[in-house]
Amino acid sequence: MFGVEKGTYALLLALEREVAIAVGKLGLCTFPSGYYIYVGSARGGLSQRVKRHLRGGKRLRWHIDYFVQCAEVVEVWYALGEEPLECLWCCAIGEMPQGRILVPGFGSSDCHCSSHLIYFLSPPSFELFQKGLGENGSQLKRATPSEFIG
Repeated sequence: MFGVEKGTYALLLALEREVAIAVGKLGLCTFPSGYYIYVGSARGGLSQRVKRHLRGGKRLRWHIDYFVQCAEVVEVWYALGEEPLECLWCCAIGEMPQGRILVPGFGSSDCHCSSHLIYFLSPPSFELFQKGLGENGSQLKRATPSEFIG
């Protein structure tokens, strides 16, 4: 679908019930039920990175690998392009109503963001996120997980 194009992505995940997960060096983390957005960049190809997150039975390499074992990826928000926008996206998502950081340092060991995983009690709005990105929001698209696997 996307070939090897680079890009930035956000996984919208649903967690049905509270879980405690050992997340690499972060240790034991408790995640309440609700919705989460995880933001990342795919410098080696957007399609391959998202497919990896959706696949089971993989080597646990990144913080998100531990979390997706318990949560369901509901939707993928993405923008193609060379420039990694993940930190900008994290700021915009963090400013959305009800957005909260529950696990400082999650997914952000290579930048200065507080976290790349933001929690929401109810489903966050794609349109509100798009609006929060300003002119960068025009590049934003959404897809179902099956569109990446397809």
